[in-house]
Amino acid sequence: MILERTEQRPADWRWLIAFIVLAYAMLIAGAGCFQGGGGTLLQALGVPALEAPLMDLRGVAVWCDAWAQGSDPAVAQTWIILPGGVKHPNFLMNYSPLVLGLGKLGLTETTASFWGIGLALLYLGSLGVLCGRCSLRQALLWAFLICSPASVLVIERGNLDELIFALLILALVLRKQPLLAPLVILAASCLKFFPILSLIAPWKASGEDHPEQIKRGVVITALLFLGFLVLIRSRLLSIGGSLGGQYQSAFGFCLPADLLIHHRILMDGAFSKWLRILLRIIACSGILGGILAGVFFWRESEGVRYSERARHAFLLTAPVMLALFVQGPQMDYKWIFFLPMVPLIVEMLSSDETIEALSAKIWIGGMGAYSYWTLFSDEGCLRNALLKQSLMWIVIFLSALLLGRIWNQKSA
Repeated sequence: MILERTEQRPADWRWLIAFIVLAYAMLIAGAGCFQGGGGTLLQALGVPALEAPLMDLRGVAVWCDAWAQGSDPAVAQTWIILPGGVKHPNFLMNYSPLVLGLGKLGLTETTASFWGIGLALLYLGSLGVLCGRCSLRQALLWAFLICSPASVLVIERGNLDELIFALLILALVLRKQPLLAPLVILAASCLKFFPILSLIAPWKASGEDHPEQIKRGVVITALLFLGFLVLIRSRLLSIGGSLGGQYQSAFGFCLPADLLIHHRILMDGAFSKWLRILLRIIACSGILGGILAGVFFWRESEGVRYSERARHAFLLTAPVMLALFVQGPQMDYKWIFFLPMVPLIVEMLSSDETIEALSAKIWIGGMGAYSYWTLFSDEGCLRNALLKQSLMWIVIFLSALLLGRIWNQKSA
């Protein structure tokens, strides 16, 4: 008798990720039982926590409350009421006016804490979908990244990037739907403009499956987004305001110049202006050169093929991160948009091509080191701050190179 072997699926270690994340959350919650204990512990773990949690979400909630009372938070000063009744000045609204609709869904200053928990669960659930079935080593890598300071920072601030992230993962799940996936990206783009670049992923995928339907969906979505911009054109100057003066817990092409100005190495004048221009030229040239090198000069091996899902996820956020870097200073929680690129990087780690595997190792090492930098190093030191920024420049240039590498590559 010949016994047929049944192929067993490898064990799914996502439960280990959930266990580690839950243990981390319980540790912070336990410390939070003491006055200021949660924030102090987070700072000790490298997270630049503020005096009260969910400050970004509280700010959005105050905007919604002001709008409901007939005030325009884009021009009128609003105040966040911190625990203990302390009033904290809020930023003028520099988001899309669509976020004010969250007030209709129940977001108020009173309910901000519940919304913060909901957004955190949505973000973590999206990560569970993103990582998929994983081995023990992959689970440990994912837990390492999810519990990193930059990832925890987006939860601590309660930033709407958690919602944007979840919508992009939903677009990944719906990638076979010609119209639904672009519409999900449109919804994210109407909250914050940068996700519109994620349309590159379905457009590129149109070369493989039902191309006409997908391209039609992408074009319709792009036109709807342009129409939305026309409708809110009077607010465009105040939307997406720059993080002027932000030199800590941030990244971007201009951060080296901002750091030199903050430490009084340079004066904020004509020379620093030209330095920023030079840095932007270097950043744009490096990114464009990396993409072109990946497309035209990195010879493709016949046996190298990556999964369609991992490739699509990479294309969803790689263009976004490259554009954010050259736009200007970005808070460190934008780092989470590197995470959809991780599945493809993990596949590249086992590549037979030496250059490809080495690039993936440097990318994952640099990306992880950047996030954990504040755990081991004080950003107040100019040398350490510049070293941190150099890590991000390396990761950005490698992202451009790998984007070019997979551009003409067909999926497995």
